Amino acid sequence: MIHHIVCFRFKPDTPAEAVEQAGAALLAMQGKIPEVRSVWWGPNLAAGVTEYSHVLTVVVDDTAALARYLGHPMHLETVARYIVPLREKRLAIDVEY
Repeated sequence: MIHHIVCFRFKPDTPAEAVEQAGAALLAMQGKIPEVRSVWWGPNLAAGVTEYSHVLTVVVDDTAALARYLGHPMHLETVARYIVPLREKRLAIDVEY
């Protein structure tokens, strides 16, 4: 299994409601994108976190499934509509376990 982990820092003026909507849109990918086994979204709970406030984890079977997920129209639309306008910075990590 590949865990696609993405850490987000949002623009300073981003309303909390917009972050909540973005999270709901990301969570909605589960069950609609065949490659997605699970999706988790939430605040970064690390003590003293200032760099990245929220984390997305998407679990897929393998690197081929990850590529299909990343290119899936729903993923692309969700990111373009809900994430890009709010995002200041992101860090993506893919690990297998």
